[in-house]
Amino acid sequence: MKFTAIVVIAPDDLEDKVIRHAQKAGASGMTILHGKGIGGETRTTFFGLTFEGTQSVLLMVVGSHLTARILKELHGILVRGTDSLGLAFAIPIEHLTGIDLRQVVKFEERLRHDDS
Repeated sequence: MKFTAIVVIAPDDLEDKVIRHAQKAGASGMTILHGKGIGGETRTTFFGLTFEGTQSVLLMVVGSHLTARILKELHGILVRGTDSLGLAFAIPIEHLTGIDLRQVVKFEERLRHDDS
């Protein structure tokens, strides 16, 4: 089986929604990191201070066959017309160790059940 790493960078307030939608599309476990980010345009507050928004970085390893489904599901959350609320991208994994293959089997069974 081939695997893909999906990375999502989104505002903290969208974290739960991203998790729900990624799981709905077939993702199971993920690692969540928190950080600060700045966009291409510097934002300032009332006092002239630079704004740095808090971000959630969600990392998930999924079967490659789920990648397009998950990214399509996340697109609806992260893109509003011409505005981007976050970023999601996929990286193919060439070598992998440590993944619980029982979890992969459970996901495939769940997806087959959901599709029927």
